Amino acid sequence: MTVESALKLLGVAEGASFDDILRAKSAVLASCKDDQDAVAQVEAAYDMLLMQSLSQRRAGKVVDNSIRYADVKPVKSAGSGTVPQWMQATMKNAPVTFEVPSSSSLGIQSCVYGALMVFTYASGSSTSLPSTYTSADVPGFILATGFGASLYFLTKKNMNLGKAALITVGGLAVGATVGSAVENWLQVDVVPFLGVHSPAVVVSEFILFSQLLVSLFVR
Repeated sequence: MTVESALKLLGVAEGASFDDILRAKSAVLASCKDDQDAVAQVEAAYDMLLMQSLSQRRAGKVVDNSIRYADVKPVKSAGSGTVPQWMQATMKNAPVTFEVPSSSSLGIQSCVYGALMVFTYASGSSTSLPSTYTSADVPGFILATGFGASLYFLTKKNMNLGKAALITVGGLAVGATVGSAVENWLQVDVVPFLGVHSPAVVVSEFILFSQLLVSLFVR
């Protein structure tokens, strides 16, 4: 049997995909299942076309990636096709992306936020600092400084100020939520933890850490 006769018998065009060949085979077999000679011809045509496709694939001439092995249909990877189209489009056109920071950015921003976090911890745990550095206004001042630092680092990535502000506010909200949950669990105002007795200090630490992550990895 020639390739041309196999194509004619199954009613497919040259270069047909595995699925097309399989569907054509099933359709022809359904119409001649009682004729053993015809069934044998269909099976031979099917094998002929698949062997030709595999040969072309090895030679790099087959564009259809669905043809892998003669008797094995391609299997979809787990989870493929389960994401709605609108979600795929949203993810593709998301207004923010994530990136790996450079070593210099990581070092500079870690130092800035690390210093703010150390100052925050000291203001809430140390009894030797002057009252100016341990007043109730200090955490707010530190958070404002962290907010400004986040805006600065984000705008350095060629991000407009409005977008940078929204991302920074988002980071602040996430940090405040996590920090509040941790503080409710620790209750440092009842039982001090590592010398910290102010709930505002605990929440501030998480906000600063969240802003560090946002300014480093979000673009």
